[in-house]
Amino acid sequence: MVRKPALQSVATGAAMAGLVVAGLTLAGLTPAKAVENGQSPYLKGFRDFGSGVLPKPGVLIRNDLYIYSGKDNSTLPQGKLAAALHSYAEILSATVITPYQIWGGNYAFAIRGAASHLYADRSLTTAKGTSTRDGKMTGFNDIVINPFIVGWHNGNWHWNVVTTVWLPTGDYDSTRLVNTGKNYWAWSPQFAATYFNPKSGWEVSGALSYVINSENTTTHYRSGNILHLDMAVGRMLVPGFTLGMAGYVVEQLTDDGGRGDTIGPRRAQVFGLGPAARIRLNSGDVPVTLVVKYAREFAAQNTTEGDSANLSLRIKF
Repeated sequence: MVRKPALQSVATGAAMAGLVVAGLTLAGLTPAKAVENGQSPYLKGFRDFGSGVLPKPGVLIRNDLYIYSGKDNSTLPQGKLAAALHSYAEILSATVITPYQIWGGNYAFAIRGAASHLYADRSLTTAKGTSTRDGKMTGFNDIVINPFIVGWHNGNWHWNVVTTVWLPTGDYDSTRLVNTGKNYWAWSPQFAATYFNPKSGWEVSGALSYVINSENTTTHYRSGNILHLDMAVGRMLVPGFTLGMAGYVVEQLTDDGGRGDTIGPRRAQVFGLGPAARIRLNSGDVPVTLVVKYAREFAAQNTTEGDSANLSLRIKF
């Protein structure tokens, strides 16, 4: 058994570490970039306000509309790459918060599915000339499960730990330029914390995830492991309305590998930041929350850099 004070100390320290890092990718299109096809299984910026808060027992339904548009201009060993990606996704998730406790915190589990429409184009310029290619598709993404979620509360502090697994169930064909599935397993330990002061209305939330990727059994490419930090800072201006900023950090920490990696070590990096708002409504006795976010990306390396918009509806039963 882990004592509650120890858990509080760990949670506070990890949350502050995340904020220090914050103070200081749907991404790409080709195996030549870091992370196969340039995209991490984790959706950049998915967690925001209230990341550390696990609600009271019940069922939380979340539906997201996500739009992304980005470009990549990289120098590769073969030549100059120019690529663009446009994506629209609808994401539906359900979290079941049980009355059962582990180490003094409530236990929960979740499942998430999504469908995406992708369009991409790419050109590669070498000494032999320029080759171009484009592609589009609509299909199901990989299913995501969270078999282990535990959340705690102490005054203005809220925190949780999560285990996430990506199942290779999405649409995939190695001959296509874009795919909604990745054809490999991935898993991630995650920690999130929220500090909310109801008197001042200020909130600071952060979620840290370390994504570990397995090998794609078709291409024999193994993407490196990636650190994701999602964050949100805001103030409740009037009851039920919070205005602030949300952003994310994506940093690949290990090199790609496998027999399918013919380029060598290249690591992906990108940052995103923009305005965010949360509106809390009530439909009878059912709490309803609407979160709107926009992020502009910058300082991208070996992945696309662009803009994303997200409209998220969350209903707690």
